[in-house]
Amino acid sequence: ATIVTLAEGLSGKVSTANNDLKFVVLTFPVGQMARVNQHLNIYRAGLKVGEVNVTGPQREDSIVADITAGEAKASDEGRDK
Repeated sequence: ATIVTLAEGLSGKVSTANNDLKFVVLTFPVGQMARVNQHLNIYRAGLKVGEVNVTGPQREDSIVADITAGEAKASDEGRDK
């Protein structure tokens, strides 16, 4: 198992996206979790497609975030860098 350092940045997958209600559910690897009020960029195939603000609630390895710009869909990537 590799240890992920914060220097590499936080990265999670969009497991659920609802563009009508402007929210996503992000799922993170064990040992990583976004903080409430953290701003993340959403990427699809390496291109930035949206921005989210983490709001919670958190359940196990997943946390809810509001879409603040652009869009998101399941399997997109949420990153802090």
